[in-house]
Amino acid sequence: MLRALFCDPSSLAFNLKKSEFIQGAIPLCVKILEQKTEAVGFMVWRTNLGERVLQGIEAEVYLTAVQHSVEYLQESLNFDEVEIKTGDRVFDNARTTQKIVLLHTCLTALLNPEIEAPPLTNVTEAAAYYPFAFLKLRVGDEIMMSKEVWSDQEDEAIKYYYRRLIWKAFEEYLLPAWQAGIEEFGPNEELDNFNDRSDDLDLWRTVIDELADRIFWDRDWQIKVHDFESPNDLDESLGLEEYFTTHIPLVSSKQAAIAVAEIENWQVVEN
Repeated sequence: MLRALFCDPSSLAFNLKKSEFIQGAIPLCVKILEQKTEAVGFMVWRTNLGERVLQGIEAEVYLTAVQHSVEYLQESLNFDEVEIKTGDRVFDNARTTQKIVLLHTCLTALLNPEIEAPPLTNVTEAAAYYPFAFLKLRVGDEIMMSKEVWSDQEDEAIKYYYRRLIWKAFEEYLLPAWQAGIEEFGPNEELDNFNDRSDDLDLWRTVIDELADRIFWDRDWQIKVHDFESPNDLDESLGLEEYFTTHIPLVSSKQAAIAVAEIENWQVVEN
């Protein structure tokens, strides 16, 4: 079982007491995601592999991706153009503070069994997917830097950081099925040469997508709602009229700081 640990409660933003933190952060995230969709109703996330929270290496990788995503979002305030897109224009066009609070909501629900999962909408699923989109960007940057900037003497812990992070989850959850495929269909040179130092960006993107598939049933949030003439068309075609929302309430910088504080101080522990 996983839980959140506050490494230094006295250092939380605005010197909030722990009780004030919990009362301020968690209800805030639930309130922000009040949608027409009925809540899941379980203290776990309804994933493609069943109703569960993330544990072990899967939880560690997802937590790291969220923490680094939040750091990236804070830095992106100085960017002219946002590089990471989830495919959902509502989430992608949201303010940085809104994205951070949404990421906090998804993190708590996916890692803490005591937190009820939010309603699954295009916005919440895009937020939950954002860390995977971030990993794709970072692996691409890492491979480019390895080829064009870093020397052979560069510290491998830096040079292959994201690939080795993803490799841990790949080795634990995906590699057995890939090996079974090789045994059934024969050798595959591309897969035979794949390792935690591989420069095959397409293959890394496939790995990241397959890790995401352990959580998501599909990619409904990437459906272009404006391609349908009316909500009725959406309902008749896909039955998703209550899934899509265009509304994300504004959040204050103080509320975002509370979310950042918990994300930064979260640790995955096994009971």
